Amino acid sequence: MKPALTSRISLFSASVLLFASSAIPCLAWQESVAALGSEVTRIFEVAQHSVVRVRVRSHSVDTVGTGFFIDAGGSVVTLTELVGQGQEIRVESESGILPAVLVGEDRRSGLALLRTKPARATPFLHIASGGEPPPGAFVVGVGYPFNLSVSPLVGVVLGLDRQFQDRLFCVSHLRVDVTVSPGELGAPLLNLQGFVVGVVTAVVNEGRWAYALPGRAAERVIADVRQHGRVRYAWAGVGVAMAGDDRTKSAVIISRLFPDSSAKASGLQEGDQLERINGRPIHHLADVVDASFYAPVGQPMKIAIFRNGKTKHFSLLAGERPADNPGGDSGTPAVTVETSAAGSATDAPVQKAVGTGPN
Repeated sequence: MKPALTSRISLFSASVLLFASSAIPCLAWQESVAALGSEVTRIFEVAQHSVVRVRVRSHSVDTVGTGFFIDAGGSVVTLTELVGQGQEIRVESESGILPAVLVGEDRRSGLALLRTKPARATPFLHIASGGEPPPGAFVVGVGYPFNLSVSPLVGVVLGLDRQFQDRLFCVSHLRVDVTVSPGELGAPLLNLQGFVVGVVTAVVNEGRWAYALPGRAAERVIADVRQHGRVRYAWAGVGVAMAGDDRTKSAVIISRLFPDSSAKASGLQEGDQLERINGRPIHHLADVVDASFYAPVGQPMKIAIFRNGKTKHFSLLAGERPADNPGGDSGTPAVTVETSAAGSATDAPVQKAVGTGPN
């Protein structure tokens, strides 16, 4: 009997140990979820005071969206699609209803900058420095769904896309697994430190996930609009194309040097293979779009090419793209992409649905 008793005790001990060990990860997971929930609550409670509802009246119809203060003086970032055709713009915040005027807009990125005159300093959000959040990173959005009160949005960064279907973005956008309701376009996305890492600009699949302009790109747009009333995009007078299919491992080559441009006298040649623009590696046409977006006007654009078995380096002075230049409109890249998809680089990548509420 003793051996049987010993066997039962051992089996019981093993069973207890098995269930106990299974409970430990479950408990740890619950604690992690609770901790994340606390972080979301903390971020939302602070950020909500800086987020506003933007209400735009046009032809007796009110359209609503979201925006956020970026300084203590009442400057608001929102979407140009919301305010671009508005006859009357109002910002609803904790300070009450404030009339707003359009400082400037950029249809290529989709952002607009508003100015209000608050009676006291406004709380505001800071834009994160550095690169974009990696896939898997948690983000917390804050927006005004429908005609309801300010609410949090919680999601995960799924990736960084340079295009959606066959259309190029103006710059790589964050693809975020977050449900966006009407009225929440223009909402800021915050990292777990409370800094803005993106601005929701478009919804996909009936709002089940979204695209957001990265915070770094938004900062570049805001700086130009503040200083010039518009975004100044650089132009170097270089046309590029793929030597083969853009989806295969092919080369990006210089296909054209525009007359009366800095590129024409730079020493670059048609047929040169592009390797880098301002230090950014170039493998696909979308890489050219990214590098061109951040190229500053009036500063040298450093280009590395591969020719006759050697890498050569060139420096071009990037001027502002003229509206009537042969390479495209004022929104196309500093280095012009010459493919059938190039024309869509300035189009809306997906349908942008701005929520409409009652008057």
